[in-house]
Amino acid sequence: MRFLKHNLTPLVLVGVLAISIFTLFFAASISYKQIRSRTESEKLVVNSYRVYVELEQLNSFAKDAESNQRAFLLTRDSSFIKAYFDALTNVNKSFNSLRSLTEDNIKQSMTLDTLVFFINQRMSYLKHVLNRNDLIIITSDSITNVLVNGQIIMELSQTQIDKMVDNELQLLARRELDHINDIEFPPFSILFIVLFSLFVFVGSFIKIKNDLRGLANTNNQILINNEIFKHSEQIAGISYWFGDIKENKLSFSNNLYRLLGCRPNEFEPTFENFIDFIHPDDRHKAIEANEKAIKQLLPTIIDFRIIKKDGVVRNFKSIGKVITDNFGTSFSIGINADVTEQHDKDKLLGEKLADLERSNKQLSAFNHIASHDLQEPLRKVQTFLSRIREVDASIIPEKVKEYMTGIEKATVRMQKFIMDLLVYSRANKAEKRFERADLNEILENAKRDLSQRIEEKNVIINTTSHLPKLNVISFQIQQLFINLISNSIKYGKPESDPIITIKTKIVKGKDIPGLSGDIEKRYYKISFSDNGIGFDQQYADQIFTLFFRLHSNKEYSGTGIGLAICKVIVENHKGYIIAEGLPGIGSNFIIFLPV
Repeated sequence: MRFLKHNLTPLVLVGVLAISIFTLFFAASISYKQIRSRTESEKLVVNSYRVYVELEQLNSFAKDAESNQRAFLLTRDSSFIKAYFDALTNVNKSFNSLRSLTEDNIKQSMTLDTLVFFINQRMSYLKHVLNRNDLIIITSDSITNVLVNGQIIMELSQTQIDKMVDNELQLLARRELDHINDIEFPPFSILFIVLFSLFVFVGSFIKIKNDLRGLANTNNQILINNEIFKHSEQIAGISYWFGDIKENKLSFSNNLYRLLGCRPNEFEPTFENFIDFIHPDDRHKAIEANEKAIKQLLPTIIDFRIIKKDGVVRNFKSIGKVITDNFGTSFSIGINADVTEQHDKDKLLGEKLADLERSNKQLSAFNHIASHDLQEPLRKVQTFLSRIREVDASIIPEKVKEYMTGIEKATVRMQKFIMDLLVYSRANKAEKRFERADLNEILENAKRDLSQRIEEKNVIINTTSHLPKLNVISFQIQQLFINLISNSIKYGKPESDPIITIKTKIVKGKDIPGLSGDIEKRYYKISFSDNGIGFDQQYADQIFTLFFRLHSNKEYSGTGIGLAICKVIVENHKGYIIAEGLPGIGSNFIIFLPV
């Protein structure tokens, strides 16, 4: 069998912690991703602004170069040449900056290439004009042609710049929207994930704290139980052993050493050392049980004798079984108990049972004798008396007639005594076959059996309540009713007719006088009360004793067995019977039968 149950709490905690760690890593990755996304979006927005500003500067520098070019052509003032070249330098710087800023944007890069082409064409044309040797003799038509061509190129350049500005503004709008989303949405999701993680961690912490508190309480209780068990071992004379089948290791409780008359840990706890204490005639039992446990993994129960260290022989009982833990490892566990006192009691009880069995056999033989052999001489005596009476009565002396009458009465009394003993014996030994029966019908059968006596004595029987249906031995309950009614009739007052009242109700065990157990169990209380001569209450218990009589045979005939039979019958039905009486008032016999 499995002796370690899977504890779900550690698995749940591991799962919760795994989820918490995963949630934190997820939150961290989301946060990292959002921070990178926000940083990238910020860079893209800044980049778009820088492209936009650089385009404006490029446009301004190009216009400055164009203006200085025109001024030089119109005025021939060399100071405009220097300003032109300064503007041209700035234009080149702007081109380089834009080249760097738009290298990840193919569309803008292509537009920038076109723009560079136009501006370079315009600058190369002016450079060509400045390099001419006949610059002084350039006509006004040539200047006009240069200015017109420059204007056309500048317009084309402006168109490219405007195109780049429009593209960058559109890109800027998209990037700003993405940046706003990165700024607004992630904090809520990250906050939710962090709060959820905190909730899980707090819950896990509380659970772990409670489990640790419970574990501490459990360990404390285990410590207390261990001490209680050790104390109980010494009181009960028992000990335990524990064996690792795979490792072939064995351990004993300290009390086993004490039961063997040794000090704790006086010898190494091995099967071989323990078996040395077992009586040589019983060692084979322990060896066979050990092999059975190890090879077949079956439980064992054996009785054997041990010889203590001081030589005293004691009787032991060993109960062992094999268990398997959650890791599939098999162990043998068991209890050794010193049962010497119980063994002696069982032996004595066995002897008493044997004596009882012999007594039962003798009683059975007596029943046979009483029912056959003892009654046969009585019948012969009665036969001989009847034949003597057939002789002429005149020749029989009166004294002999008196003797004969006494013999007849003694014979009848002896027969009744034998019959009552047989009834008592059958009540004790009868097979207890219970069946569902209506006590009202059984009571009517008892009345019919006593109908002649009831009519002779004018007996009145009042049943004030309906009797129940119970599982009973029917013929015994009928005999019980017959005996109780007969008892009331026999001990009735000569001057008044017997009145017997039968009552029934349900009571609890606590309402039964002298009953200590089953106080909450329910019983049917059936009482038979009469208006007879009654009896002194001090004899209430003795009247149920076999052969006990309150009156002499001359006053009231009887054998003193009837009420003893009543008690046996009630006890056969797990019930109780008590008697209450008042001299000159009457008697009340109360039966308690389990519901």
